[in-house]
Amino acid sequence: AHAPDTTGLVIGGKPGAAGPPSPFEFWYLAGPYAEAGEPEKAYVIAAEGLQHYPDNPSLHYNLACYAALAGRREDALRHIKVAFEGRPEAREWAKKDPDLDSIRADVQDDLA
Repeated sequence: AHAPDTTGLVIGGKPGAAGPPSPFEFWYLAGPYAEAGEPEKAYVIAAEGLQHYPDNPSLHYNLACYAALAGRREDALRHIKVAFEGRPEAREWAKKDPDLDSIRADVQDDLA
């Protein structure tokens, strides 16, 4: 909480310790930058989540989207493969996700 006189409540955390944030919080923070046409900045923000959740498939899916939009083809392919391995339903998402248009042909076999 950044506002004065604001209290944060953490449920399920260790007493006296904070974080790390949940995996989804990294791509939620990054999303507005991608929507504003700054996918590189979105990628950098979301990639911080890999320090805490290196194998989280949903985080990798979102990183693939940001990387593809930023023209980071190799990064996008690396992330989407992790997403596919960890969340098979990500293949269905990727079939229609316009963020992945630039790499869809590269993963066509994985989408079948």
